[in-house]
Amino acid sequence: MKVEKLFKSLSHYAGAALLVLPLSVSAQSNYPTKPVRVIVGFAAGGSTDVIARILWKRMSEIYGQSAVIDNRTGADSLIASQLVAQAEPDGYTILVASGSHSINPVVYPDSKLDPIKDFTPISLLTDGPNFLVVHPSVPVKNVKELVALAKKNPGKLNYASSASTTFLQTELFKSMAGVKMTSIPYKGAAPAVLALLAGEAQVQITGIINMISHLKSGKVRALAVTSAKRYSLVPDIPTVSESGVPGYTSSVWYGMLAPAKLPSTVLKSLSTTSHKVMQEPQVKAQLLKLGQELMLNTPQEFITYIREDHAKWAKLVKDIGGLK
Repeated sequence: MKVEKLFKSLSHYAGAALLVLPLSVSAQSNYPTKPVRVIVGFAAGGSTDVIARILWKRMSEIYGQSAVIDNRTGADSLIASQLVAQAEPDGYTILVASGSHSINPVVYPDSKLDPIKDFTPISLLTDGPNFLVVHPSVPVKNVKELVALAKKNPGKLNYASSASTTFLQTELFKSMAGVKMTSIPYKGAAPAVLALLAGEAQVQITGIINMISHLKSGKVRALAVTSAKRYSLVPDIPTVSESGVPGYTSSVWYGMLAPAKLPSTVLKSLSTTSHKVMQEPQVKAQLLKLGQELMLNTPQEFITYIREDHAKWAKLVKDIGGLK
């Protein structure tokens, strides 16, 4: 398994992503004429933040204006989404979101925030797998063994969750595998990972960035990746679908949105420029090493994607009898 090489790459890019975004000397259009504020609903160093910084570092160079990354954490990125939805639709407040954007209306129905109508979806950017991992004390080596153990001990295995995405991904796994495990919620990916390392939780679905160093050290055991196909940098780790729960797929998407009623000229500029940047070999290489594959689409296609993703998770919550 190429975990050591992957760990070095992730460490490099996560560190580089925290650098201040530079100001370019040349602009290609009238937009933008001032710095762009990029809102991220999660803490610095997490997947959404790192992707935003990689993208907007290069976009700021092309545009000739700096990009200010503004991390507004809380409520599974709902706080960040509300901030952007209420901002002026002038292209100077942008949201880089994860899959929680389409899930939050299910988790927080009282927010009344519509993931499509209250925004101008610009483009899907990437899609990346998570790892299904267990604490080394759990006597299983693969997904089939985990399912068998959980069926013999209903409700006795604890799983750590830290966001609506990972919580519902685990609930989907439970539903499709026909097992019962107990959810232990944590206020962020880092505390959830620490809980798993300490044995407080035995199972977790979490991002590659959060877990790769602990896989390298042997502190956790990876059973599978949650995507439809194997992750190219660790091809010996099977998918959940091929190793015990047929049909299960649950990766995390990342995309870019703006407030509703964004002018068409600005929308076109952001869509075109982001697609150009994401397809540059250096940027693609950075994202691949973060476990991300390009998933670019048009604004209209992104609207359809969000609508279908929202429907998928809304159905799951209904099927499991609601969120407890």
